[in-house]
Amino acid sequence: MRSLLLFVLLLLAIAAIMLAPSAVRFDQSIGIVPPGVRLAGSTYEDASLGEVTAALTTTFVEPAALYYAGQRIILRPQTVGFAIDVPGTLAQAQKYGGLPRLALVFLGQILHHPLRPVDVPLRYTMNEDALDGWLAGVARRYDRAPVPAQPEPDQLTILPGQPGWKLDVPASRERVLAALTDPGARSAELVVREAAAPLPDMDVLAALLRARLADFDGVGGLFLHDITTGQEVNINGDMAFSGMSTMKIPVVEETYRTLDGLPGTDTGRLISETMTLGGLDGDESANHLLELIGRGDAQAGVASLDASLRTLGLKNTFMAGPFDQSLSPTPNITTAANSRPDLDTDPDPYMQTTPRDMGLLLEMLEECSRGGGTLLAAFPGQQTAAKCRQALAYMALNDANDLVTKRLPPGTLMVHKHGYSAETHGDNALIWGPEGPYVLSVYLHQPGWLELAVSSATMSDLSRAVWNYYTVLKQEQSLQARS
Repeated sequence: MRSLLLFVLLLLAIAAIMLAPSAVRFDQSIGIVPPGVRLAGSTYEDASLGEVTAALTTTFVEPAALYYAGQRIILRPQTVGFAIDVPGTLAQAQKYGGLPRLALVFLGQILHHPLRPVDVPLRYTMNEDALDGWLAGVARRYDRAPVPAQPEPDQLTILPGQPGWKLDVPASRERVLAALTDPGARSAELVVREAAAPLPDMDVLAALLRARLADFDGVGGLFLHDITTGQEVNINGDMAFSGMSTMKIPVVEETYRTLDGLPGTDTGRLISETMTLGGLDGDESANHLLELIGRGDAQAGVASLDASLRTLGLKNTFMAGPFDQSLSPTPNITTAANSRPDLDTDPDPYMQTTPRDMGLLLEMLEECSRGGGTLLAAFPGQQTAAKCRQALAYMALNDANDLVTKRLPPGTLMVHKHGYSAETHGDNALIWGPEGPYVLSVYLHQPGWLELAVSSATMSDLSRAVWNYYTVLKQEQSLQARS
């Protein structure tokens, strides 16, 4: 046992003698930064305090390159009061300079299995307010507000809005610090968030429609109602216009209200003719419906119709007598719509309406067809969803295609009723568009004579502009949903 102990001591002595030169060199290599310790990824073995201080100071006073959506911006550390805390950094590093760790580092070198180095992060000082001020200045200079959608009258469409850019200051602050404390790259991408452009709204559509109506040499009235959202565009929509054949919409609605159930064959034929035939033939069928409403008296039917219109709140729409029948003296019915001093459409004293009234009546029919809305509430037990669906089906038989419906895409589901007089043309349509059903009612008045080619071009352009708006809106909603 004594011999074994002597042998071990001998080996240790030999090892000490052999390792002594290495140990001396290792001890002499210990500088201000302990072996096996790096500062911000860099090694400073054998370096003195002055050398480490100079190296850190020189490296980290270099400007950093920050990028805002590809735009290069130079930041000098002094601008934000950034400076390396050399004493604090070295104090943190020297925590790894104790004898146990130094021994492990030395043995790792001897055995050619170096110990994993410790990376000490830099300690630094910085003016937080100055950094926030610098980032705020970058935001003021480079942030871009979203560009709203714009009307494009020449193309009858809406130009989609453009997204904006907004600097995320809290997230960018971390990126700036990373760049200032990186001795290598000294660059970073600032965090920039895309600010989505606002979706096109009814205001931009109204501007587009006003621009097109301004090209019409006369007085135009337009009412658009989005049945899904309730949003509206009203351009002279409360101005009185001659009712013409468009008054056959309330005639048919009133017919269904007075019937005990769905119409029989003869009444169905009259409704179909009223909706589809032009001129005196259609007027004669409509007058027969007024007789049916008035239990054999067309004038009583007119009175019943007017009373129902008042119940529905459509106070600017009336009939004074049946179609193509004169009264003596000429009626002088005053409404808010025909009392306006600013515009004059010389409306027919026997029957008048407004784009808004007629558009709302179509909306009521559509909602009634789905089991809800004003008609069912105003006339419980008289109007039904089945009646309203059938009324709309008869309206769909109207295949005249010169006005509002002319430029709609083939296959579009729609119903409409139009009317003509010498100076006034009107068309009221219920259209199932890209974003759901909407009502578009347009009336045009031109003193003397209104050419069909003029009214057709104007109304079809207005209708196409509305369709294009909903198409763009749907596309923009889809893009934002995917982003």
